[in-house]
Amino acid sequence: MNSDLILKVVGIVRQKLKEQQLQPKESQLTIEQILNQAGISGLGPQPMAEFRAEIYHSLGLGLCQDGELRQALQMFTFDYDVFRVSELRYYFPGDLEAEIFSNLSELGYVLKTLVGEQEPVWRPKFMQRQTVQKKLAGRKRIGSPEYIAYLSYKPTPPVNKTVKH
Repeated sequence: MNSDLILKVVGIVRQKLKEQQLQPKESQLTIEQILNQAGISGLGPQPMAEFRAEIYHSLGLGLCQDGELRQALQMFTFDYDVFRVSELRYYFPGDLEAEIFSNLSELGYVLKTLVGEQEPVWRPKFMQRQTVQKKLAGRKRIGSPEYIAYLSYKPTPPVNKTVKH
């Protein structure tokens, strides 16, 4: 991603979070809502998840402690043996993509694109495609409703207030 863009958006997010500190918790916006309001939308689930990850990483949020990423990924793969990139990013929002990729590869996982999926899927190296598709179809998408809304957010088009005579 463009580092200048990331830095500008991180500034916007920091400012919004700071402005909200005195507001009641229920009226505060999430980072995902702030990103959507800043105009980040329509990239597709994987790029949206990776953009969010860059922001979380820059803010120092959602990071595993040194040496704990591999163990956390092992526990995640125990719960979910197949998963989409955006689903993985829900649980690991700030960790670097290269570190996650390296650790999952060492754990015997491969990243493959499946027909009918909008984004690549992590799966064990020797698992059949049909099995992967059945497992994904047999469970709900991982993530909170707010996160899933963030991934598929589309801004409402502006109302044209031009009056034609």
